[in-house]
Amino acid sequence: MQISGRIACDTVASMTQVTPVAPPPGPAASRETAYAVLREQISAGRLAPGTWLREAALAAELGFSRTPVREALRTLAAEGLVELVHNRGARVVPWTPTDVDETYRLRALLEGEAAGLAARRATAEQVEQMARAQERYERSIDAGAPAVERAGCNDAFHASVVAASGSNRLPVLLSVITSAPLVARAIGSYTADDLRRSVLQHRDVLTAVQQRDEALAVAAMRSHILAARYVAIAGVS
Repeated sequence: MQISGRIACDTVASMTQVTPVAPPPGPAASRETAYAVLREQISAGRLAPGTWLREAALAAELGFSRTPVREALRTLAAEGLVELVHNRGARVVPWTPTDVDETYRLRALLEGEAAGLAARRATAEQVEQMARAQERYERSIDAGAPAVERAGCNDAFHASVVAASGSNRLPVLLSVITSAPLVARAIGSYTADDLRRSVLQHRDVLTAVQQRDEALAVAAMRSHILAARYVAIAGVS
């Protein structure tokens, strides 16, 4: 279904989106809120790689003291999203080709596992949701939708596979290593051949899950992500 000329791909939560547990009131709430806001801005690309994060400015913007912001930055540094530079402060970690290669290899392992579990556990409704997500992705390509919309539809398909895995841990792990802006930038660089290959690879994953072929589902998803990493690496080289 198209809405106002756009492809609707938001019916499945992003595979990088994890619903947080509401923190108790008090300092912990400020720290968790600061962490959640900063992490979301980094993941969405609003805080670009290399951006310096100044405690005082962030605290003023968020309406907190500097302490919860400082603690949030330390947590983000522990996750590898931010680096703390002595006497200079914190900045969003820039992506290198090695970082991208490692990230896509880890994604291939985790999402391959998710696809295998989906082939074993997915309900008929979840398989249908995967098929609808793939259909929307194909329509976004056929309609010449902007890269950000194609990326959203691509993300929705991958999210549907992870959801169908029935795993509580895989979405959390993927939320740590997956960069939405990196994926969106890679898809925006796809040639016509890249897009066609991506569609066929998605269909392979879907077919494997529909046929309950666990080994094929794992192999199809892993080969899909490992092939996509070359475009992503070129984008940061």
